[in-house]
Amino acid sequence: MSTFEFETLDVRVDQMICTVTLNRPKRLNAMSLKMRRELGDCFAAIADDTAIHVVVLTGAGAAFCSGGDINDFSGKTSEEMHTLMARTSHRWFRSFWNLPQPVIAAVNGAAAGGGCNLALACDLVYASEAAYFCQTFMEIGLVPDLGGAFLLPRLIGPAWAKELAFFGERVTGAQAAAMGLVNAVFEPSRLMDEVMARARRLAARPASAVSLMKRMMNRAFESSMEAVLDDELAAQSFLFGTADNRAGVGRFLAARKPANEPSTDA
Repeated sequence: MSTFEFETLDVRVDQMICTVTLNRPKRLNAMSLKMRRELGDCFAAIADDTAIHVVVLTGAGAAFCSGGDINDFSGKTSEEMHTLMARTSHRWFRSFWNLPQPVIAAVNGAAAGGGCNLALACDLVYASEAAYFCQTFMEIGLVPDLGGAFLLPRLIGPAWAKELAFFGERVTGAQAAAMGLVNAVFEPSRLMDEVMARARRLAARPASAVSLMKRMMNRAFESSMEAVLDDELAAQSFLFGTADNRAGVGRFLAARKPANEPSTDA
């Protein structure tokens, strides 16, 4: 994966952590068609790389992502847009949503339109005090894309979701944290240090358990309790046989053993 080079993305892998930086700072990291295609290739490669345990997603320059690059879409017919969304936008976003690895968003600045929903689709979201979030779709007569209508009601409830989508008002990092849109907010100079510290902790966790936990939680909103219990049974049955489980149980039992209890080792 570390050998991949992209025109609109900066991708770096270090110690099980893959940092993907949206890299069109002069356009506030707006998602062009080129970027969308590269995102699809990038996430497909990450999904296949078992050496990558965690993905960090951020933006170059002053913005996280300002949404879609309208220059690539103006003048298109409805039929052309339908094809572009199905073959380009939804292709990469499905690859992203279905990544087995957890994704941490480091929202360093503006997260607007599709950029807002991209951040919210990450498993953990940390924001700079300089960041803001907004749903800009209604300003150009559109509805939220990149899963916005799925994500927002689940994160903050339907009433607040409609408030943000109808009016498109900016939400600061602190407001987003209070609403439950982000996990925490940091000073701009501390954001990446805090995110990378969490990424290292997460990368050290049992990769199979983290991946299955992510999958189960992402499916939980559409599942019945019976379906969740079935998923739980399959996951636990598999994980009980892993080296991570055996090592963890061994550490737990060793910590509980009284100091004067004789060892059972041969």
